[in-house]
Amino acid sequence: MQPTWQEVLELTQQFRDAKIEYWLNENLFTFSWWVLFVTTIAAFAGWIMILDKKRIFEIITYGCLVTTLAFTADSIGVALVLWSYPNTLTPIPVTAEIHKVLMPVIYMVIYQYFKTWKTFLRASAINALVFAFMLEPLLIWLQIYEPYHWKHIYSVVPYFIIAVVFKYMINKFKQLDQHYQ
Repeated sequence: MQPTWQEVLELTQQFRDAKIEYWLNENLFTFSWWVLFVTTIAAFAGWIMILDKKRIFEIITYGCLVTTLAFTADSIGVALVLWSYPNTLTPIPVTAEIHKVLMPVIYMVIYQYFKTWKTFLRASAINALVFAFMLEPLLIWLQIYEPYHWKHIYSVVPYFIIAVVFKYMINKFKQLDQHYQ
């Protein structure tokens, strides 16, 4: 029997209620929650301090592109049950702190400091490997990230391509804008 829209809606509401209940009783103020809280604030504060204010629009545009794609891809992965996040700062299904703060901050720092293509490609490759083979296992250990139908090796190429494609796009935008200095 096919579910009706009303049944889907009821299941969605039950999931929402269960997620909030779980978050309040099993997640909020746990060690993993504090790790997310502290690293999110520290990453954002640190980034603000080192941000090249002369290139703020360019760097933030790059970060927004990274954020949009990472958040969208992560939402798809969660919706397809490729992975999930048992511990988050908030009870929403997708972990906003990783894909809207931590990941973009690291990508923006790389973008800011590695200006030539040669150094940028090296830094981005190292970043992709570190994210896939160090950060993801650490997040699993901290019970923040739980892959179901996903292996760390699958993440390397997307992490790298995100960095490279958006740097290329920003460079093209700068070339098209004759007034950009």
